[in-house]
Amino acid sequence: MLASDNPQWQGAYPGEAEAQEDIARGEAFLLDIAGTPLGVMAVNDQMPAEYGSLPWQTEGKAYTIHRLGVHSSLLRKGYAAAMLSSAETIAREQGGTCIHIDTYSPNTAAQSLFRRLGYRQVCSFHMKQKPLPYIAFEKSL
Repeated sequence: MLASDNPQWQGAYPGEAEAQEDIARGEAFLLDIAGTPLGVMAVNDQMPAEYGSLPWQTEGKAYTIHRLGVHSSLLRKGYAAAMLSSAETIAREQGGTCIHIDTYSPNTAAQSLFRRLGYRQVCSFHMKQKPLPYIAFEKSL
């Protein structure tokens, strides 16, 4: 991400520990192309603590997409959009009424993708000791 001037993830996050936890809970989803893992995300009905005070618009059971990422060679080719669509299907099948996702404010590519796919910007908020805010998005299912 830093190579594309995107400071969202730096250092060890997300790392093996988060991946192992997602796998153990059955919440990890992998984009596999010809046996090569090229994208990953976690989908569940657990929200980060910071989400609790945000002004969400949709009532009911919310699902959250965590740690969505695709290999840099696949950017802007529709793979992240396909993964988001899969997350929406997963949430719907489990009784979800909406999807929540956030991104660090400098990540304008993700924000554009979310808006293009019908996600509404809810607000900005701070977390993880980052100097700039995150942007919260929601999509009703």
